[in-house]
Amino acid sequence: MLDVFRNASKTWVVKLLFALLALSFVAWGVGDVVRGGGSRGPAIEVGKTAISASEVNTEFKREVERLQPLFGGKLNADDARKMGMMERTIDSLITRSLIDEAARSLGLVANDESIIRQIAANPAFRGANGQFDRDLFRSRLGRIGYSEDSFMRAERSNMVRNQMASTLGSGIVAPSTLLTPLLHWREERRVAEIITVRDESVPLPAAPGITELESYYKENTSRFMAPEYRALTVLLLQPVDVAGSIAIDETMIKEAYQQRQEEFNTPERRQVSQIVIDSQAAAAKAADMVTQGKSFDAIAKALDSQGIDLGSVEKGDLPEGLAEAVFKLPAGGTSQPVKTALGWHVVKISQIQAARTRTLDEVREQLEQDLLREKSLDGLGELANKVEDALGGGATLEEAAKRFDLKLTKFPAVDAGGRGPNGKQIGDLPKSDQFLDVAFQTEPNTESPLTELRSGGYFLLRVDGVTAPAPKPLADIKAEVVATWQAERRHDLARQKAEALAEKLKSGSSITALAQSVGAKVETTQPFGREPAEGSTLPPAIIAELFRVQPGGVAIGSQQSATLVARLARIEPFDSKANPPITEAAGRRVAQSLGADIADQYVSALNTTFGVKVDRSQLSREE
Repeated sequence: MLDVFRNASKTWVVKLLFALLALSFVAWGVGDVVRGGGSRGPAIEVGKTAISASEVNTEFKREVERLQPLFGGKLNADDARKMGMMERTIDSLITRSLIDEAARSLGLVANDESIIRQIAANPAFRGANGQFDRDLFRSRLGRIGYSEDSFMRAERSNMVRNQMASTLGSGIVAPSTLLTPLLHWREERRVAEIITVRDESVPLPAAPGITELESYYKENTSRFMAPEYRALTVLLLQPVDVAGSIAIDETMIKEAYQQRQEEFNTPERRQVSQIVIDSQAAAAKAADMVTQGKSFDAIAKALDSQGIDLGSVEKGDLPEGLAEAVFKLPAGGTSQPVKTALGWHVVKISQIQAARTRTLDEVREQLEQDLLREKSLDGLGELANKVEDALGGGATLEEAAKRFDLKLTKFPAVDAGGRGPNGKQIGDLPKSDQFLDVAFQTEPNTESPLTELRSGGYFLLRVDGVTAPAPKPLADIKAEVVATWQAERRHDLARQKAEALAEKLKSGSSITALAQSVGAKVETTQPFGREPAEGSTLPPAIIAELFRVQPGGVAIGSQQSATLVARLARIEPFDSKANPPITEAAGRRVAQSLGADIADQYVSALNTTFGVKVDRSQLSREE
């Protein structure tokens, strides 16, 4: 896993992406990239850009903090260095600085309007109504030590870097000499004929004697283990814990109503039917009939056309030009022909639903609940900080819970799947994808980091004890062990039966006759590729073998409770001309890879142009 982690971080695009993540996910908690440097010389020099050792280590520590949840809060700086995270941080800062130097030399800048638009579109700064919330924006920036100016500067740099990255990779086309053979190899499909020899086609072996059973149990003890159980004390912080201290007054409700006014506006809607006419002569005839007061249905019949019910529409749902005409008509009215890019339209309005704005009284309860939820989340963050401070000051979980009037829950025994010793799920565990990971990665008699719940809240736990995995006594699970032994022996016998069929098939015997001899039938697969697709019933070993043989070749592989005997029926070569979507998608992927290679070469050239110096002695000293 660590090798994959290191290899994936080698290209400059990935390095730059890691650098940009800090600002893309503000709520994770990162700080300004360029801060004061101290009295020493820079640890990294890239052209005219100087980066101090403290900046590098601050960036490194922040990355460690960002990754803490993935390691259950147990990732420390030493382990992170061993994983290569310091080198990745250095590479990321160098790459980012090289791109900045190149951008400055080219005179590239991002204007204020673009920056503001990008910030307003960031989901991290949107309130409950889905709109940009300036108070939330300021609050989140303050939490991570940003001013609006410093954040704008950082976003400006990131936007220019993105422009550079997208420009380098644009316009690249995958050469056919590379793409065609790759596609033919990757997209080739094969079809096989299958005989399924089910385990149940073999009689169930008699139960083993006690000596053989004991021997089997000893050889397979790991299959009959009771899992590790942990005793946990859990402190759960939820919005309800602070809701009682929050008061929502009339002024707050009125301000929220004004801010969300657009949300409570229901635009006018009209029930519309239309006739579309494709000639001016027919439109003129329709105009005369409308003037004469003819009905909409009569006009449609005279024009040998059919009315189309558009349903209930808003003004913005209709093409420009037609919308104005439709929303001027009274209920029951039929319009004169209106010309748009789609032709001539005659419309009829059967019903009008007037525009309406819900009053403050109508939405008061909703606003109050939304405000209470928002304030509760803010208050919960403050409470979480107080709890952390108390624990940092030496308080126990019990003392912190008592001090802040919070409830502790104890779980005597929980396994890694959330089950108790009886094998059933424990229903009172916090609803979090991370809870069990944190519980089983926290050291015994220690407390976990405060972890956020997806539903809005936090949990913190202490591992009070660990019951190590242990073999279940044979006397308690004798029936289970006997059943497992019998199932294995039965499967082995069924496989021997399948292997005998495979040998006869290789010798030229009829696949149909062989299937009938074991009470099965021949099934033909759907065309399959080299990689097992979702829902595929073929074992990977069979697929791999069938892609090594020519038609008529035989492969064998196990499924649960069955063994498959497969004969390759035919090969279906890939036709790139008949499959343009697949060909185009593959071309894009290859082009992206080529673009990444070119970008790496570009950054290497920038290194030569601007020069890079790294004082590693400082980086090994600074913490």
